[in-house]
Amino acid sequence: MLMSNPKALILFGAFFPQFIDPGGDYMRQVILLGVTAMATAFVFDSSYAILTGKAGTLLSRRRVRFLSQASGIFLIGGGAWLALARSR
Repeated sequence: MLMSNPKALILFGAFFPQFIDPGGDYMRQVILLGVTAMATAFVFDSSYAILTGKAGTLLSRRRVRFLSQASGIFLIGGGAWLALARSR
């Protein structure tokens, strides 16, 4: 998971050293930070997956069509507002 995302490598490379005690056991601290990061990612990713699965059951064809039409109206309205705002 971590190796497939270069942004995560850069983040952890910049973030982890701030929390490592130079006088302590380096490897143990890195492992603890890595396990903590993986546990946090697991909890949040699992929560997103469960909530998305439950939200999918709430969306019928009629509701999806309504959301599509509503978002289209908002996009058209935003475009019209932008066109009128630049013409002043």
